Amino acid sequence: MDYRLDKTRRIINNNEYRLVYKHGKYEVGRLCVLYRMPVAKQKTRIGFVTGKKVGGAVQRNRARRLMKEVYRLNQHQLREGYHIVIVGRGPLKDATYERAEKEILYLLRKSKLLV
Repeated sequence: MDYRLDKTRRIINNNEYRLVYKHGKYEVGRLCVLYRMPVAKQKTRIGFVTGKKVGGAVQRNRARRLMKEVYRLNQHQLREGYHIVIVGRGPLKDATYERAEKEILYLLRKSKLLV
């Protein structure tokens, strides 16, 4: 099994993020918010965002790395055909990997994105 975080699986353009925010549905957790939008006949793509409320650059980068790692190790369980954006919230900067994983998997399950 390949656990790489593939570039083709990332949402990069600002307008793609905007589309997911505008037309997608979302689930809210304590550590993060998960936006999802179905896209027909495409691979699932994902983006990671942290706002200024999370803290300084170091904390924001750590929060994004946590989210990416949870996704990287669980990407094979996700359904195809979605654009997903995970937005880190303030408490994520102090969270352990286990807590972040538990929360993100819970939100993915709630969104019916896990196979």
